[in-house]
Amino acid sequence: MEILLADSAAKKNSLTVKELIQFSDIEPELNAEVVAKFLVSQREGNIYSLDGSLIAAVVTCCDRCTNTVELNFEQEFSYQLRVEEEPQMAAEYGFGEEDCDVVYLKESVVESGDILREQLLLALPTTCLCSDTCKGLCDRCGINLNEKQCKCKETNEDSPFAILKKLQKN
Repeated sequence: MEILLADSAAKKNSLTVKELIQFSDIEPELNAEVVAKFLVSQREGNIYSLDGSLIAAVVTCCDRCTNTVELNFEQEFSYQLRVEEEPQMAAEYGFGEEDCDVVYLKESVVESGDILREQLLLALPTTCLCSDTCKGLCDRCGINLNEKQCKCKETNEDSPFAILKKLQKN
């Protein structure tokens, strides 16, 4: 959904958006149902402030056992939007630290889906687990160790460390 910055800032009311966002271009594939609120305010001239919050339910798979996992979280965010061409040489203009948070737009329109997608990716944990005690998959037979115990041998005779196991027995 497109958010028209000038119109939204003039109305001074929040905009609520409900979207289903699919991440088919990353592994593992993610699907997220998101409810977000946006509030746009004009700071000065062509500079806008976009504040918002989102509540999301993300469906993905466990990084250890590949079972389906649903993650629920809330996230608040804030953007400084400037409607102008992005300067080509930052060093020449002497950008400060405060300029790192500025998003440059060619038009006074921002796509809500892009913002929500970015915020979801930032909020996701680096490791998604179905539980803290997830045992994962057996690295030999591939059985889910949370559901069954496999019959694979614990030792690997081809391992360069197999000789250490023999020393330990003596």
